Amino acid sequence: MPAEEQVCVIYAGVRGYLDKVLTSEIGKFEQEFLEHVKSSHADILTTIRKEGQLSKETDEKMAAILKEYMPGAGLKLKS
Repeated sequence: MPAEEQVCVIYAGVRGYLDKVLTSEIGKFEQEFLEHVKSSHADILTTIRKEGQLSKETDEKMAAILKEYMPGAGLKLKS
């Protein structure tokens, strides 16, 4: 997996977006979220690859993407 894709998945985990998601659903999240990013937000992958880090602007974009994506992701949550 390219580093910029790894960054997107790790970002979701360390920023708490996966805290309520069942562990068994993390693989599904990874696959479907990356497909979403590739199809709808490919520019952020290019930016991460070119910057080699998360700038404040890129961080804000990642947060916005996840806030939009997570409610409709259909992932099973911890009770």
